[in-house]
Amino acid sequence: MFDLLIKSGTIIDGTTFPRYQADIGIRNGVIEKIGRIEPSEAQKVIDATGKVVAPGHVDCHTHYDAQIHWDPYCSNSGENGVTTVVAGNCGFGFAPCRPQDRERAMLMMENTEQVPYEQMKAELPWTWESFPEWLEHLRSLPKGVNFMMYIPLNPLMVYVMGIDAAKSRSATPDELSQMKQLIREAMDAGAAGIGLSHLQDKNGHTDYDGTPMPTDTMDQQDAIELCRTLGEIGRGTIQVLSYVPGLCDMKQLAADFFDATQRPVILNVALSTAVMKECYRPLLDWVDEQWKQGRQIFVQSFVQRSWNEFNLIDLNLNDGIPEWRAISKLPTVEEKLALIADENHRATMRAKYDPTQLMTGSGAIEDIVLTASGDVPELEPLVGRRLGDIAEERGVHALDVLFDTSIATNGWANFQTTVNSGADVCEAADIMSSPFVLAGSSDGGAHSKFYCGGHWATELLCTLGRDGGFMSLEELHYHFSYQPARVMGLRDRGAVLEGMAADLLIYAIDDIDASGESYEMRFDQPQGDWRRYFVTSGYHMIIVNGEITFVDGVPNDARPGKILPDMGALVDQMMLAAEAAE
Repeated sequence: MFDLLIKSGTIIDGTTFPRYQADIGIRNGVIEKIGRIEPSEAQKVIDATGKVVAPGHVDCHTHYDAQIHWDPYCSNSGENGVTTVVAGNCGFGFAPCRPQDRERAMLMMENTEQVPYEQMKAELPWTWESFPEWLEHLRSLPKGVNFMMYIPLNPLMVYVMGIDAAKSRSATPDELSQMKQLIREAMDAGAAGIGLSHLQDKNGHTDYDGTPMPTDTMDQQDAIELCRTLGEIGRGTIQVLSYVPGLCDMKQLAADFFDATQRPVILNVALSTAVMKECYRPLLDWVDEQWKQGRQIFVQSFVQRSWNEFNLIDLNLNDGIPEWRAISKLPTVEEKLALIADENHRATMRAKYDPTQLMTGSGAIEDIVLTASGDVPELEPLVGRRLGDIAEERGVHALDVLFDTSIATNGWANFQTTVNSGADVCEAADIMSSPFVLAGSSDGGAHSKFYCGGHWATELLCTLGRDGGFMSLEELHYHFSYQPARVMGLRDRGAVLEGMAADLLIYAIDDIDASGESYEMRFDQPQGDWRRYFVTSGYHMIIVNGEITFVDGVPNDARPGKILPDMGALVDQMMLAAEAAE
């Protein structure tokens, strides 16, 4: 008997093979048969008549390192069809980490990825020190999605060199040897590869004290030597954030990594932004040339609609205030209100304000819109208006409007940036049409009080597929599943094929909806804290490793997720390959 039978679905298998109708028989979490199967041959039958059956999405760029501890489905990725997430991106993470560095690691994560410190403090058990211990801890957590982990180089450098040395000098030969050995141990335990950022002093993701993260300013030869370990092992993927259009162009480092390792490299990021037309074109042209020269360099895209929503309560205003950088003293709301009321601080911020620095992020402050005025009736007429227009009427700077409105509402005035990334669907389609571009980059688990990106695949199915007609569903599911699975070295996932793991989606394309224009606030985080959430709908059923995790958007109690790569399966594959070679 099959454990599960999906009957009469239209299969889009993720390989770009034309869609066709067939039944799918699943046993022990694996697609065992595709063809004609009688209902009597299965313990449970799902009628998929009139619906698409496709592989689950693979998101190679998330920061669910902390959230997985209190959210087994990694919302809002899990409910949007993502069945495998990759964490440890950009070099940020929690292992390896000595006990005395735990507080600093959480503060780093709060400042770089805006994961609230209090949530991490409440939920991270810190039962690990080494990276293999961290992976074993993750295996013990109940998971509704599959989880992959890069070895993040920031904690690795701090662990071996110490924070001051990691930020101020090259590694010694002995330190490099130690780090390479730790990378080997991590890979043997099931790590997916190496993650780092290298934007020098141009990275907006800084340490909690305002200084660059270690990998951003590390010796490039050290970075190449550490990555070389993957070449020596013959496994793993390298993720590097070293290119932001208009800010930093260090993409050559990706080519150096491949030359040293012959391992796939994922370079961030190709994006469509409303204020820089076709800013992605030089990057895509460069990557195309790299492939002609034999280098396997992929670009992670960021082409779903994106905006930020925020209030003063959760803004980081620490810049220039060293006393707030001490671990024992985080800024309170009252301190923030006092700060923005200080004319000297305002003058400093007005002088430093450069809208071009925000072009690939929030966009200019003048374009930000007030969306909620709290309990202050006199501000209600301003709701829905641009700060720049209000500032022009008042003869002040847009920053003054932002601050004055925040003070009047005790910090609870809510603001929304313009839709920047993904605003031009034609540009998004142009990016996604490249064979070397990976979809995704949700940044899931990060920036939870400002932004939500786990809906990327749902939105692109609508905008690029059903509504726009730019790409077929066959092409989209290839970019969402089989392509990233192969880049990440997952030989048994990403496609609806016999022998593949049963990570599947069942949906009717006309039911998919991701048309919202604002986030809602959900108070479902540790200690009753809140986050921003983007509401979507349309997936009838989501299946992970053969078990149903969502039905019509509602999660059930299944926790079938695994830590990938599955080291047992990988060893079996390597043994079979060795036998075949003999």
